[in-house]
Amino acid sequence: MSAVEASGLCAARRALLLGAGVAGLAALTGCGGDGDAGSAGASPAGAPSKVASPAATTTEDPFAGFPSGDAPPDGALVETKEVPVGGGVLVRDTKLVVQPKAGTFKAYSAVCPHQGVTVQPPTPGAAVMQCPGHNSQFKVADGSLARGPATRGLTAISVKVQKGYVVEA
Repeated sequence: MSAVEASGLCAARRALLLGAGVAGLAALTGCGGDGDAGSAGASPAGAPSKVASPAATTTEDPFAGFPSGDAPPDGALVETKEVPVGGGVLVRDTKLVVQPKAGTFKAYSAVCPHQGVTVQPPTPGAAVMQCPGHNSQFKVADGSLARGPATRGLTAISVKVQKGYVVEA
């Protein structure tokens, strides 16, 4: 095949692809619609066509799935059933909620006093929570310092249990 024939073949291929693309775009444009029969789906240049949002048409209760179908109480951090006995959870990346023994809930700031790294929640049965930054350790029972380099324990947050939730008091 000569260079002239190859050049012509490439040009023909480009023309075919361009034509298919234009036809597809025309078909998509013609399928749109905003409910105005006179516009036949057209919208002003550059303006997005109106499309119903699935979220706008939903009637689901935003609090479905909460205990008793009720909304969580004000100041709720976490459902009590989400906090393992002898362990804990990180809430909103800023608070640690722990259950050192069944039915006893405590909360601490998750910010390590050494350099502000987020302290990890304890695994069930662990006596300490550890900061992954420099391995400071804090006692699950009271948030006090177990091992540095931090020089003090975690800041306690006063909590109570209300309607199946651990709530800031």
